[in-house]
Amino acid sequence: MENEDWRKGVALNGLLSTEREEYIQEARRIVNRAIETQTDEGKFNYDDPKPWMYGEDPYRAQCEPATLGHGVLEFYDRTGEDRYLEAARRQYEYLRDDAQRTEDGGIAYSTGPVGLWVDSVYMICPFFARYADLTGDEEAYDEAVTHIESQVRHLQDPHTGLFRHEWRETPNTYPESSLWARGNGWALAGILDTLLLMPDDHDGYETVAGVFHGLAEALLERQEGNGYWHHILDYRESSLETSATLQYSYAFARGSKVGLLDDEYAEAAERAFEVCKNVVDKDGKVRRVAVPPGGPDAPLGVTSYGNGWFLMAADQQR
Repeated sequence: MENEDWRKGVALNGLLSTEREEYIQEARRIVNRAIETQTDEGKFNYDDPKPWMYGEDPYRAQCEPATLGHGVLEFYDRTGEDRYLEAARRQYEYLRDDAQRTEDGGIAYSTGPVGLWVDSVYMICPFFARYADLTGDEEAYDEAVTHIESQVRHLQDPHTGLFRHEWRETPNTYPESSLWARGNGWALAGILDTLLLMPDDHDGYETVAGVFHGLAEALLERQEGNGYWHHILDYRESSLETSATLQYSYAFARGSKVGLLDDEYAEAAERAFEVCKNVVDKDGKVRRVAVPPGGPDAPLGVTSYGNGWFLMAADQQR
């Protein structure tokens, strides 16, 4: 399994979705390691602390480590052990107080040039919302809403309703502007998971719900008859891609179960999951997953996050 924290975070969420004891114990091992190697700044980690986390490389991520936050808070919820909540508090306060931001308050993806990547919606917003839910710190809900609104302002294409991959504040440019399928999956699943943790009387709830519904509608229109979505959503010559298809299956099915989406989304989720079952090899590896950095030319392979999304989508089909 790859060691990058965001990949571990998605794999971890997949393990937790199974509720099988051996997988829960593996998830706890990952979480414990993330805490053991947490940096002085408060960023979760996985292997030995990396030099870039101490500022020696100015172009590395701020948001990626928080992908592990869902698992950390899950084990606080399960065990009541304060060490999990304390670790989550440190990660949250790093993002709240120390991370670089855009002028309108979005949390910049990296410690280099200020800008947004759509990936970060999934990486930080559900973590903020769950932290708020468990601690009563309502400011964390506000932080999640601010970040989503910034993403909408800078990355959502007004013509299609879909999200672009990357925006940079100065100069105002799109270093990678494709309507990338997994990028839209990060947004769709991240917004849904955030929404389900927010009180429906929060000032930002209707805004976030509106973004979710609009994106879901835009994506439903682009599903192929075989159940897949293309790697670049507005380019049908691009590959049919599994990880995004699983993200949409997860979000459509879960959104339908809780009454946020109509039955047609549940049907689309089932079609998507069924076609993805056909690309799991005899060793349990999910194939046809676009590997990083995820732009138009990304090759297809197998990854831990592909398997993580398969498990999360499968859980919603039960």
